[in-house]
Amino acid sequence: MNGKLNFKLLSAGLLFCVCSWCSPGLFADNRLAYFDNPQERPLVDVLEELGEQYQIFFSYDPKALEKVSVDFAFKKDEQLAAAINRLLSPTNFSYESFGEKYFVIYEKTKAGSKDLKKVRRHLDKIQDLEKKGNLSLERRTMEPIKHFRKVGEAMTSLAAARLTVSGTVTSDEGEALIGVTIMIKGTDQGTTTDIDGKYSLEVEDDNATLVFSYTGFSTQEVAVNGRTTVDLIMGKDVKVLEEVVVVGYGTQKKANLTGAVGVASSEELENRPIASTGMGLQGLVPNLNITIKNGDPSQPADFNIRGYESINGGSPLILVDGVPMDLERINPSDIASVNVLKDASAAAVYGARAAFGVILVETKKGKTGKPKISFNTEWSEAKPILHIDPVTDPHQFVLARNLASQRTDGRPAFDDDYINSTKAWVEGTGPEWGVVNGVLRQYGFNDYQNQLITEFAPQQRHDLTVSGASENANYYVSLGMLNKDGYLRFNNEKFKRYNALMKVDFKVNKWLTLEEKIAFNAQNSDKPHFYNWDVNINTLARVSPIQAIQFPDLPFYQQPGDRDQYEQYIGKYFGGTNFFPYLLDGGRTTFNTNDLWLTQGAIVTPTKGLRLVGNFSYNTFNRSFQDVQSKIEIVDQNLNAANPISNGFSGDDWIINQSDFNQYYVLNTYAEYTLDQFESHYARFTVGYNEEWGRNSFHRAQARQLITPLVTDLNATTGAQQTFGGKSHVALRGAFYRFNYIFQDKYLLEANGRYDGTSRFPSDSRFGFFPSFSVGWRISNEPFMKWSSGWMDNLKLRASYGTLGNQLLGNNFYPYIPTLGIGQAPYIMQNSLIPIVTPAGLVSPTLTWETVTSKNLGLDVTLLNQKLDASFDIFTRDTRDMLTRVELPAILGTGAPQANAADLRTSGWELALTWRDRINQDWNYRATVALSDWTSEITKYNNPTGALNDRYVGQQIGEIWGFVTEGIFQTNEEVAAHASQAPIGANWRAGDIKYQDLNGDGIINRGGNTLEDPGDLTIIGNSTPRYSFGLNLDIGYKGLNIRSFFQGVLKKDYWPTDGNWTWFFPFNAGHVENYFLTDTWTEDNRDAYFPAAHISTNDKKNLQRQSRYIQSAAFARLKNLTLSYDIPAALMQKAKLGSAQVYLAGMNIWEFTKMRKPLDPESIVEDEFGYDNAGAVEYPLQRIYSLGLNVTF
Repeated sequence: MNGKLNFKLLSAGLLFCVCSWCSPGLFADNRLAYFDNPQERPLVDVLEELGEQYQIFFSYDPKALEKVSVDFAFKKDEQLAAAINRLLSPTNFSYESFGEKYFVIYEKTKAGSKDLKKVRRHLDKIQDLEKKGNLSLERRTMEPIKHFRKVGEAMTSLAAARLTVSGTVTSDEGEALIGVTIMIKGTDQGTTTDIDGKYSLEVEDDNATLVFSYTGFSTQEVAVNGRTTVDLIMGKDVKVLEEVVVVGYGTQKKANLTGAVGVASSEELENRPIASTGMGLQGLVPNLNITIKNGDPSQPADFNIRGYESINGGSPLILVDGVPMDLERINPSDIASVNVLKDASAAAVYGARAAFGVILVETKKGKTGKPKISFNTEWSEAKPILHIDPVTDPHQFVLARNLASQRTDGRPAFDDDYINSTKAWVEGTGPEWGVVNGVLRQYGFNDYQNQLITEFAPQQRHDLTVSGASENANYYVSLGMLNKDGYLRFNNEKFKRYNALMKVDFKVNKWLTLEEKIAFNAQNSDKPHFYNWDVNINTLARVSPIQAIQFPDLPFYQQPGDRDQYEQYIGKYFGGTNFFPYLLDGGRTTFNTNDLWLTQGAIVTPTKGLRLVGNFSYNTFNRSFQDVQSKIEIVDQNLNAANPISNGFSGDDWIINQSDFNQYYVLNTYAEYTLDQFESHYARFTVGYNEEWGRNSFHRAQARQLITPLVTDLNATTGAQQTFGGKSHVALRGAFYRFNYIFQDKYLLEANGRYDGTSRFPSDSRFGFFPSFSVGWRISNEPFMKWSSGWMDNLKLRASYGTLGNQLLGNNFYPYIPTLGIGQAPYIMQNSLIPIVTPAGLVSPTLTWETVTSKNLGLDVTLLNQKLDASFDIFTRDTRDMLTRVELPAILGTGAPQANAADLRTSGWELALTWRDRINQDWNYRATVALSDWTSEITKYNNPTGALNDRYVGQQIGEIWGFVTEGIFQTNEEVAAHASQAPIGANWRAGDIKYQDLNGDGIINRGGNTLEDPGDLTIIGNSTPRYSFGLNLDIGYKGLNIRSFFQGVLKKDYWPTDGNWTWFFPFNAGHVENYFLTDTWTEDNRDAYFPAAHISTNDKKNLQRQSRYIQSAAFARLKNLTLSYDIPAALMQKAKLGSAQVYLAGMNIWEFTKMRKPLDPESIVEDEFGYDNAGAVEYPLQRIYSLGLNVTF
């Protein structure tokens, strides 16, 4: 089972020894001659012979040993330790062993002891690599070094002609690499790098080629081309480092996985102006579906694995370092890897919470080597993505609105004064303001949208990390800060996130390691209070270009000399749908959260193959929330109003304070035993226990009538006060096992299971057993596949089956307990209110788990020396016994209880492709593709009437029912000849929508709105996102790198909501967009997309759900484009820095979609019936442009 890796030459400050240069035949005939035959020879030569005879590796400083000679002869059957002690006793050198095969020779001086410590760190890295990658370093046979050469005139001339080449070798992270082997190609001449990554080597040919090799990194060849300085940045060897992936309670070699697991590395999240981890993970892993409906960093992303979960909702289990944690609270820069467990086989050890997959996040740890201090700073500017194109010409607006109003209501919306005065203002001959019948009117353009929305908003991100590792300790400490402003030009939304992470591992002795972790995450949010949908960002679509915004400063108002009368109102804001008075003078909604995790772990390895792991984590979460609806003043446009000042939507002023305090603990313990000493058999057995407990509580107080909006405190009120509170508990415990067996590296078997208990169900129904099984066949290792060994690295077939439970968590902690309602009701014959308690509803006594059964078939292929890696999976997931309402006889007298009575099936597939290669030592490139698809269907549901507004058997989740559109009526005669559309509207005319009479009954209607009688309704689309993809295209030249990432969906339907004041349909809000003028039907524009202009807020007959306006929500968006440059190592050394990188990055900088503006395909969110119930913008997505700097000391 052990992989083999040829060991050429290692070094670490003290040179890793030359003993690996010696061939077995070099001393084969001489060893007997050396027995009992002392003779003085160079100490270096003797060490080489010792290493060859005992198959060990020495490390030493060649400069310190080059003049040391010893009298030494080998003795038969002498133990290694005795031989080394006898060899070194006459010298000023000693040694230290690391394991059974690594020995360091060092001088007995202070400098020698210091070098020894440095070498320890390097050896730790080598041994850790062997352990994690299941590798064994073996000696490599090479031609003997010619130790004795004649020195003559010819050799002197040759030496004079040699070229000395020197340089520095670093990793792609800027870390100096110790012990890199540099060989002159085609010769046995070489050297290694020192503790600073430096080397020096003489070459006889100016055109020689240097070969750089290092454990864990890709071997590279570099032509000298007459240069005296050759620096190199070595890239990690993906073949080795991707051998191991994180799975539930352990790790496995990627080649031996039998479940469906997707992986995203930390490099995918680096140098990107993302405000959260969810933003960075979009599109990286096939069928890891992440929905971010707006740009608000305080709102969490929605995570989904493999499609629709349950009619009761559901989500994957997210674990950060083994404990449940909100992924959006942590710092993306602290993430080392993200592993997505998709099928039941991979997720079974997590039981009831893993029915819909698991996302395992591992945070970073220190790396062996010098202590490293890294600082990253990023400065960004964010531009809101708003696709609106409003008419800014007041006269044009008035005419367009009048045309629509005349058709809808039979009268114009604006009188002749507006028509003539706006025209005069546009032509520059009329005033901006006027007064008609004592009411102020604005005739000029108010520029409302530009005044409200900022052009760019700042964003900052700063991270500082200190990390390192030694033989007995590993540490990683990081501090992070994100500061992001919103989209408003004034009194902007502000969001801040602070992160601190401290991880330390202590190796107490050979069998005990202690692990400590402290994670602290804090968030601060400050937003304008939400008074009403009429006064927030959606006013962009509600405020017309001539709506009066602010009381003007005029020479006079109604008559000359009256300015003093109205001077007090100048600058005050008008009301209606004007956001400004609420934004500038209104209350704020703020919250502060503090999330603290403390973890203590221990790893015990009492004997070979046995590993005992335990950890305990404790979490406290505090949230302080305040919402203030303070009164604001707005002025009336009516100059003769008796009370010109009012409070608009702020008449009822109040303050709410809420404090949340949650506690949670997690206990994980497991034992792992590995049998790998047999040539053809490998087995690993894991058994463990998990327990979790949580307690949530909150206290809320509300008080009305603030004394002054300047003091936002509960005590600074004079009105009624109310208090609220509540608490809940939840507990989960389970025992689990996993058994892995591999035969001849070809046949793989894995069995998982968990026995889970939850507090969410009645005592008789709260435990369940959830098993899974998976098998794999590494076809490429079969003898009959030897013909493909030159180009096929791996061909594996996988299959899995498993059953998991869904405990219906959410916030319904006690679904089996009847709950009494409380409230207030009018007292009989009086106007006062009295407290009441309402009867509890019914609950099912047999309430239990939803059951989720998963089946998966996968194929893994790796080709061309691991340049191409591909995985393909197909799956089905059956969710049974979903909780739903059932119908009972009306005599029951109350609502029927929920019962486990519905089933659902989700099916799909996914593909992951990776190609990476180097063209030469300077160029490298990579391309990755993630492509997936899924659909869901209701397979069991109680809907006896077949109502279309409910679920039904055979329903495809996301179905959109509506009318089929034939077109637009061109004449009134066509209207009269068509089927009657009276059931859905009146007054049909040329320019209105013509719906198709599907059932031929001469009437356009919905029938009984059932499956048997749908009238003229049919399925016109589906809102399920099909063929989601992510595409990475990266290319690098020396220190210059370009990384790009595209993400999107290839098929999805969307019905734009027809609700009032939404953005799509013409004249359905207060503003007018330019496409309203060009794309609506007129006698001269009969091929228009939209029907004739009409006020849609008053008449919806043309906006019925229909095929004509179903939008394709398919899109491709350039999510990330990064240009980075690594400052040359030579310059960094002069500046006494380890490494530095500067980068420019853009996020959401381009998109392609057939969806009509102003809609954005990523800002739409529908329910399972295809409805966008909001249809409003909450916080626009943003294009973000960043400049960043990474510095390592």
